[in-house]
Amino acid sequence: MALSFEKINLNRTISSEIVLIIKDNLLNGSLKPGDKLPTEKELMEQLGVSRTPVRESIKILEAIGVIQIKRGEGMFITNNLSQFSLNPLIFSLIMHSNNIEKLIEFRQHFEVLLMNMIIAEENDIKNIEDVYHSQVKRMNPDLSPEELANIDLEFHYAVLEATNNPFIIEIGKTIYEIIKPNMVHFKHSSNIERTLKTHHYYLELLRGNVDFNPTLLVQQMIKNNEEMIE
Repeated sequence: MALSFEKINLNRTISSEIVLIIKDNLLNGSLKPGDKLPTEKELMEQLGVSRTPVRESIKILEAIGVIQIKRGEGMFITNNLSQFSLNPLIFSLIMHSNNIEKLIEFRQHFEVLLMNMIIAEENDIKNIEDVYHSQVKRMNPDLSPEELANIDLEFHYAVLEATNNPFIIEIGKTIYEIIKPNMVHFKHSSNIERTLKTHHYYLELLRGNVDFNPTLLVQQMIKNNEEMIE
């Protein structure tokens, strides 16, 4: 019997509702590890939505390890599905992703936590340094907004990994994947210098060349993120 979904409740953001539908089908057993999902077109028709929210929800589900995309074959529920992939906290973040202002506020304070953890524990930052130097070479005006956002996020993922905390890493990755569509919307060539300047500031904090001041750090992040809120 072919898998079919009902049209969604538009009281939530469309992409969030699609993610919730997949989660509910996993929890009630309608979907199981290894199951093949309908195609993008089939999901659009069954759910009564456009292509954009379907693709956004697929990116989120792929990022948190719920689905796997196999080229030429389609989308599948991963065989390595872990309970953490269905953690209520993770899905709570996704369900509230329509409140972009509060999400960005949470991200700002979350990144202060990251910096403090790495500095306090004197963790290795070599990978962060390598990613930053790579970004300096690769970020250029010829890249698309999505490519610029992806390169930007490489730095933040490296910071997450430097905490050596699996809970921080998983929650952080989810935050960045949810916020990524807004990053793509405001990314253009004029942002390159500001992005690199911010990452350099973070790096100097981690190197101990700048005093760690949580208030100033949040203010810096507010300035960087204000375009995404507008």
